[in-house]
Amino acid sequence: MTQSSIIQAIRTRMDAQVSTPESLRVIHDNAPEPTSVVQSWCRFTVQTDNHEQVSQGQVRYRMTGAATAIIFSPIAKGDAAVLALADKVVTAFRGVSLTSPDITFSPAPGVLGVSEQDEAWCKSTVRIPFRADTVV
Repeated sequence: MTQSSIIQAIRTRMDAQVSTPESLRVIHDNAPEPTSVVQSWCRFTVQTDNHEQVSQGQVRYRMTGAATAIIFSPIAKGDAAVLALADKVVTAFRGVSLTSPDITFSPAPGVLGVSEQDEAWCKSTVRIPFRADTVV
C-alpha cells in the first residue's frame, strides 16, 4: 500500500459519503477557493505524520495522520448549515474501517471548536484521525 493509495481511499470515502450526496464542492490541497459565495464548499486535506514498523515476524508498517475538512457555508445560511455538514463528515468516518487499503479512523473524528464567521462565510473544521497498516 502506498501513501497515494491511502490518501485516495480517504478522499473517495469523503466523496461517496458526503460531497456527492450533499452536492458539496470539495477542493483539495492548494486549489483556490470558489469565487461564488452562494454555495457551501469544503477544503479537504489528508496529511501523514508518522511511519513506523509496529510488528516483527509478519512485518507490519503503520502510517498515521489526519484528514481535515474545513467546511464553509454562506453567512446568509447561518451556522446551522455548516454544522449540519460537519456532522455528516463526522458520521461518514466515525467507527469506520476500510479493508483495501487497511485504514481505521480512530479515535473518532470531531468538530474542532465552534463555527466561526467572517464577512462572507460560516466555517467549521472537522479533524479525522486515521491509521493505515501494511503487512509485508
